[in-house]
Amino acid sequence: MSADYLTPEQRAFIPRYREKWQDIGLSTEGINQQYAMDAVRGIYTALELAEPEIIIVDSPNAAFEYIWNLFKVNSHTILGDAIDSFYWSRIYSNLQSDLLMRLPSDLQTNLHSLFKNDLAKEYANLLQDQLEMQWQDIFGKHFGKRDRHLIKNIFSSCRKPEKFIAGCSYFDFCIQDLNFHQFQNQILILEEFVKNCGWTFFFQNTAIICNHSTTINIDSNNHIHAEDTPAIAFADGYNLYADHGKLKLERARKLDDIGLVHLLEKMNTVEIDSWEEYKLLRIIRKRINVQPMQFLKATNPSTGEVRVSRVSMRFASAIEAARWVNQLITNSET
Repeated sequence: MSADYLTPEQRAFIPRYREKWQDIGLSTEGINQQYAMDAVRGIYTALELAEPEIIIVDSPNAAFEYIWNLFKVNSHTILGDAIDSFYWSRIYSNLQSDLLMRLPSDLQTNLHSLFKNDLAKEYANLLQDQLEMQWQDIFGKHFGKRDRHLIKNIFSSCRKPEKFIAGCSYFDFCIQDLNFHQFQNQILILEEFVKNCGWTFFFQNTAIICNHSTTINIDSNNHIHAEDTPAIAFADGYNLYADHGKLKLERARKLDDIGLVHLLEKMNTVEIDSWEEYKLLRIIRKRINVQPMQFLKATNPSTGEVRVSRVSMRFASAIEAARWVNQLITNSET
């Protein structure tokens, strides 16, 4: 079988598989916690690893906050080693080689190009680029030159469902339309992860599952983009701005402030500390294994305008959080 021998019906089904898996892998619906934990446990079982402690957070940034809090008190060893690509090769790469070895090379090349998903790749890359820039500064101030190695190691543990969109749509097509049904059970582990989890950080003792983003905006050319609102947004207020697929580093837009003020009004908040016009507020989440969130609320004494910024759980004082937020704003304006 070569690329030229795909039937018209088979070719017509390819966009359906692409759309199906893009909708799954870039879902903006909240995850079902039980399904997500079951999917992650299934991966550890497949890798013959002990069941980990599972933590659920609202964004990849919140996952970094959780990990940072462990590093800060020198307790990061409780995470265990990162479950990196070496481990995952037992699932993904073996499936790929076992299935693809049955396809002629010209058909493989043709299908690879047909199932490539640039939007999913762009989403993952933009989010990782922003997180790396933000957290290198934090880790660098504490650990110096070791920061790049530490952040690289953290990302090596991270599996992103959008990165599996092309592969899952490819495998799904091969199983259903090219009749490789013997691989159905092998792909099930990947399918359950992509369907039920957001970004997930896999360590030997701990898995940190992130919720899906609540918003993904794209332009007419299928690039991540939004004019005056976040292009990517999460439930905890973590946002990413993008201009036609290019990262914009602006933080704390006025519309973000309005949304965060409404969030604080709806949730039960505890005031941790105050300093001048600043209040450090914490939202305690009632759901099991879901981490709390902290915000810095600043009220202009002259105009009454309120500005809200999501801040790390490492801050215990309003003045410390205010200095950090103001430094970020200064850097973005220079």
